[in-house]
Amino acid sequence: MKFVTRISALLPLLLWGLGNTTVRAQTYSSGTVGLPRIVNFKPGFYRLTGGDWQAAELYLETSGELRVRTAGAREATYYRPGQVEVFVLKADTFGVVRRLNASSRWLEAVFAQRLYRYGQFTAFKLDHSYTGEGDYSLTRNPVVAAGIAELVLQPPTGDPVIVPTTRGAFTRVMLPLFDDCPELADQIRRGKVGRQHTRQILQTYARWQQANPRPATP
Repeated sequence: MKFVTRISALLPLLLWGLGNTTVRAQTYSSGTVGLPRIVNFKPGFYRLTGGDWQAAELYLETSGELRVRTAGAREATYYRPGQVEVFVLKADTFGVVRRLNASSRWLEAVFAQRLYRYGQFTAFKLDHSYTGEGDYSLTRNPVVAAGIAELVLQPPTGDPVIVPTTRGAFTRVMLPLFDDCPELADQIRRGKVGRQHTRQILQTYARWQQANPRPATP
């Protein structure tokens, strides 16, 4: 009888121990504890703000930082957007987009891939996998999750904008940027162009600016 009583008293402790062991095993097998993360550096070039181009092995972290490993260095150095102004991986060039009102939060500075430039406008591809937003977006704002890419337009003055996909938002964002060009203003108002025509819009606007230069201010 005493033996049964002792077993009954120990049973909750045994069950707790088994449950705790299961949690630890699940955590380890998921890769969040104990397993080293593999970092695949790639050869490229980078330029610090105000500096010269340098060759190094580069890796863009999901936190939005650039990890740089130079020849002969034992450890890599981490740089935030703005410390590094531009870097190149293979055929892709990445620049810094500043003061961006993203779909999920305000980004003071973030690396984004340069797509094309016409006139004074530059288009970037912003991948939210590399902005440190993944967990934030999934838990607080499900509109943008890691892996979603957006088209960002940097005008010659003012803050960059995300080019919307819907007609109403596209008109609201893009018309103030190009309303001085009659052709583009009319097309945007009537919904004849959308996000998929952004390159064409920049090309048209650059040609119009060349043909209609603004008089120099006294």
